Amino acid sequence: MARKSKIEVSAVNLRIPAEKERDYAGLIEALRQQRRGVRVYGHTYVAISHFDPKSLEGIISKYTEIDIDGEWFDLDDFDAATENKVGEINIPKNLRPNLSQYYFELNEEEHVLVYSSYSESKSLSARSMENYFQEVLDASAIKNKFGSVQADVVKNYSEVEKIMALPKLRELRFSIRRPNSDGLGKDLAERIEERLKEQDGDEYQEAIKTSSSKGLKPNERTKQLGYVAAENGELEAKSLVNGVLTPHTTENAPLVEQETYTKDESEKIKFGVLAKRLINRIKKMRASLRNDDQ
Repeated sequence: MARKSKIEVSAVNLRIPAEKERDYAGLIEALRQQRRGVRVYGHTYVAISHFDPKSLEGIISKYTEIDIDGEWFDLDDFDAATENKVGEINIPKNLRPNLSQYYFELNEEEHVLVYSSYSESKSLSARSMENYFQEVLDASAIKNKFGSVQADVVKNYSEVEKIMALPKLRELRFSIRRPNSDGLGKDLAERIEERLKEQDGDEYQEAIKTSSSKGLKPNERTKQLGYVAAENGELEAKSLVNGVLTPHTTENAPLVEQETYTKDESEKIKFGVLAKRLINRIKKMRASLRNDDQ
């Protein structure tokens, strides 16, 4: 029986400000043309290495930067390598080790980039993706053309519901970076977007606390705010667990679709299936928020 591999997909919610042309394919192509890798942690770098503006498909590359001129360890002698042995090292300056590559697909209508977050036993974390976009979107060339673009990994809606249903919930805190209200409930997201725009703000925060032993009982607006935060920031909470005030967050809970496949199946085709499934989940949530506004 053929060994099965696992593949997971996650999504980044991109928001070009309303006063700029919302050309998401143009944005991703501009990032690709930068040919720039960003350090996301340690010696690990991430870059968009390929993008086809017609198919809206591309590849994200992850690799390692190493200090060739630093000290080296000799496994044979199990000690510091001698100058003679180090002198034998000849790595071309344009090559980087530990390459892993991940498919991505841009959905312009939903302004969402779906990417392979786990494949072939290698992962591309939500934090790495957010670190990458935070850095490249801050470049002056990008800001001049597209404005202050926001990018957040879409968090798991179920995690929002789980947090809202916590017993003895003492605190809810919402951090929402400028949303694109085109895809969300107008009544809530549009007001946040307009409020930030009017005051040249980048992030909206709201908190609800209680000292009641019964805990908070989130209403419909608060639940909607949680879903908006899931796509545009974070939801944090505190609840009493066995008498101890315990933190909870959506930060490390990305929305994920996953499946296994065998080596005789195409990884790219499987990615496409999961990407479509994830986009449909996002569309369904956004549609429900719009319907709640009516």
